[in-house]
Amino acid sequence: MYYVFPGGGIEEGETPEEAAKREAFEELGVEVKVHHCMAEIEFNGTQSFFLSEIMEGVFGTGQGEEYIDKKRDRGTYLPVWVDVNRLSSIDVKPKEMALKVEALFP
Repeated sequence: MYYVFPGGGIEEGETPEEAAKREAFEELGVEVKVHHCMAEIEFNGTQSFFLSEIMEGVFGTGQGEEYIDKKRDRGTYLPVWVDVNRLSSIDVKPKEMALKVEALFP
């Protein structure tokens, strides 16, 4: 088992910030306010990671293709909250981003 941050590809005409908002809604069921880009990391291509704030919605109610396309055969997706102080001790991908997030909350 491993953990990943919510995310996905940028659709045509979208900015990275708009894609982050869309992915948060699709994967987590929440609407977010994107504050700023924390990092761009090379991990299966260039990925942008944004510091965001949940504005509304119910965490865990996402309806993205991860949940509805039973033919994906890519494992099970389960949205979970993880204690920020545990990020360095669990298998989070990419690890570099987990360490950056953990450093925000000493």
